Parts: sequence; C-alpha cells; structure tokens
Amino acid sequence: MLANLGLGDIPGNVVLFVEEDIGDVKSIFVQMVAQELLKDMRMIVYLSTARSGEEVRSKLSLSASYDENSNFIVLGGFNDLHSLLDICRKDGKVCADVHMMPDAALRNIRDADVCIIDTFSYLFMDEDTSTIKETLNSFVSMSRENKTTFLLLSDMGILTDRAERTIRAMADGIIQFRTEYVGSKINRYINIPKMSGNSPLNRMVPFNVTGRSINIDTRERVG
Repeated sequence: MLANLGLGDIPGNVVLFVEEDIGDVKSIFVQMVAQELLKDMRMIVYLSTARSGEEVRSKLSLSASYDENSNFIVLGGFNDLHSLLDICRKDGKVCADVHMMPDAALRNIRDADVCIIDTFSYLFMDEDTSTIKETLNSFVSMSRENKTTFLLLSDMGILTDRAERTIRAMADGIIQFRTEYVGSKINRYINIPKMSGNSPLNRMVPFNVTGRSINIDTRERVG
C-alpha cells in the first residue's frame, strides 16, 4: 500500500504511530503488513488489547502458512503495561529475579523485528503524559539498539490532545486513516504527515476497503 504512495516498504528500526478517527482500518493495515513480513520470515510480536490471540490469528489465516507460525507471537487481551515497560525501558534492564520476569512471550519483543501494539491508546487511557513520553523514549531507544520496528495503533480522541501531540512529535512516522461522510456516501482517506526517510505527502489520498485489504485509489495518487 505504501509503495503505491511512492513511500516504499515500512521503514525498519523506527516507531510508527498509526491513527484512525473511527473504525478498524488500522487493524486491517497492520494485518496486511504482518502477512508480508511473515513471507520474509520476519519475527513479529503482536500485542492485542481488545482481541484474543485466536481472533488475531484468525484474521491472518488466509493461508495455512500463517497458522502456528513460530515467527508470529500473539498476546491477546493484553493489558500488562508495567511488564511492557519493564521489557522496553530505555536502560534495557529487566527484573533480576527470573521468577519476577514478565511473560516469556512478552520478552520476545527484545528479539522481534516488529512489535505491533493494537490498540496502543487503550493501554494509556489512565496514564499521564509523562508516562507516555517515557514509553515513547523507551520504544525509540529500543528500535535503534535492537533494530525493532514498533507499530503503535491508536483511536483518535481516546488520549488527551497533549498526549496525542507528544506521540506524534516523538514518533518517526505517522499514518492516519480518516473517514468523511458526505450524504449517504463514505469517503476514506490516508494521510501521512511524516515518515522516516521520506518527504511528507502533500494531501490526503483516497482508498477503499475490500474484504480484508486496503486499496489505494492510484488515479488520485500523489507522486
């Protein structure tokens, strides 16, 4: 999808903030990303706050090759923010006592090529901006040191305006999915105000959702 916008593949070793005003397009987007990465044998850790692990896997089971893939680790119903911070904090330290360590599956983040948090905003609804800033600092540091790409999915308006502005400022890239209602018609647009290694797009680009995929309207493509 990004290739159709002239942006190439998802950049590596970065923190990307994927926002949506309403709907589930952002989840479809990261599922498409996961499918492509699994073809290249990339290791993915998928943390889902709203879905079970079985639900996440079922969304990706378009091909038998994705079932029980050892490179695809899913933690469904995830809400353990403190363990996540223990794993990803900037100094890289974790609990000294192995019995106090977070779940073994969560520790795989340190070896993952990609970590997807769906939905990131739900984990931080009751946290202050300083905690969010500390978390983003940890993700940015880990993305550079461990060569991990973070995809942070968020519903617009769940967090405070200040928190959302902080995340946008600290992230390496921002992908926004927006919906516009005109009479009985629904128009969907993608906006990429910044992306590591690329110039920002000059306008929002229309797209359609067909089944479990996103198709960019190349007739309106920004080149």
